[in-house]
Amino acid sequence: MTPTNLSPHPRSSERGFTLIELVIALTAGLMISAAAFLLARQATTFFRSEASVSSAQFSSMLGLTRLGADLRRAGFMASPNAQFDPRRCGNMSGWPSGLSQFAAIRIVQGGSTTNSDHTLSTLNGLNPDSIIIGGMFDYTEHYAVQAMFAGGGGWTIVLQNDGAMVRTLLSGQAIADVFKTGRFLRLVDPEGREAYGLITGAALSGANYQVTVDSIPDMPVRDTAGVCGCKLPCVGSLVNPVSRVLYDLRTIDPLAFPQYNGLYSTVVHPEAAKHKGLAQAPRTELIRVELGSDGAVMADTLEVIAEYAVDLKFGITEATPVSGQPPTIVRHPIGSANVYAVANALGAGGHPEDIRAVQVRLSTRVARGDRDVDVPDPANPAVDGVFRFDLGGAAAEPGRRERFARMRSAVTEVQLSNVDVSW
Repeated sequence: MTPTNLSPHPRSSERGFTLIELVIALTAGLMISAAAFLLARQATTFFRSEASVSSAQFSSMLGLTRLGADLRRAGFMASPNAQFDPRRCGNMSGWPSGLSQFAAIRIVQGGSTTNSDHTLSTLNGLNPDSIIIGGMFDYTEHYAVQAMFAGGGGWTIVLQNDGAMVRTLLSGQAIADVFKTGRFLRLVDPEGREAYGLITGAALSGANYQVTVDSIPDMPVRDTAGVCGCKLPCVGSLVNPVSRVLYDLRTIDPLAFPQYNGLYSTVVHPEAAKHKGLAQAPRTELIRVELGSDGAVMADTLEVIAEYAVDLKFGITEATPVSGQPPTIVRHPIGSANVYAVANALGAGGHPEDIRAVQVRLSTRVARGDRDVDVPDPANPAVDGVFRFDLGGAAAEPGRRERFARMRSAVTEVQLSNVDVSW
């Protein structure tokens, strides 16, 4: 029997990949994978960096919005210049420092750098200002007086249950928070003259709320001051609280304000010495605080308005009075010495009642450095600002990527509609 002749497959159909081909394919695959990884890494870094810039931009806009809202209340239901206001009743004898300096606007050149939080500001040639705004904030009502009488070493003012009171209570606001202890009370008599006192408390007594006012300074009344002040029991006179708020840049003390401790806390690792990483550079925030009768910060009033704020500057528009003529409008831009002369302290040449508008420039930075190269700054950084913020450490680690942080600046102008007076 003849065996079946099976034809083998051709050699070419059984041929596989050679070692060289496998190495080349593996190398090409690794190169493509590495390129994809690097591209993804760069994209992640880019988006993280841009997110930080967006956060800085949002922070500056948020800070300007809040500051602008308070600027629009400058002089609202208050005197723009307590020392020279012809509507003020009585003299200022015995007035505490905070009340004697009551004004719609007070701008201090370099006022933020009076503390030790600004070593990096000095490094970057910056000199951020501060501003104090006087007026009635957060509230819009004035309240009618039902009775006013002396007692307890000061004055007691009984408020009417009128529409203003009803609206306040319906809104959920507590009268004790409106007439907060330490704020000032403004009383307007039927002829429009104003008297000021220091609030010591507010509480419900029977069917009416009562506000107590300190005996120092004494509020003048017509019974003892002649033609100035309301005539006891001052029925129908109007009262409202006024206060002074300060905006500046600072590092918050977590011991004094533990509610903000999370801004500066860091993770503690038992093997921290074995981990690489740069310490976070010192930071400052734009804050808002309310000032008391002595000019000191009132407890529990600090608010963080913009994080990582690094510069704050102001310009103004002044209406210079001209006898028998319309006022002359002069614009003093950011950096002008006239800004600080017009908005100076009362008694030191300041005349804030002539300010008609305020220009504000707020600069913030990204949370961490993201550039190793600076860009040329203007000739006068303290006036014109800077483009990148130097976080320091160049001598220890020259060329490190984290040395410079990008910045964002926002500018706005606010008209002071409540300071349009002519004395």
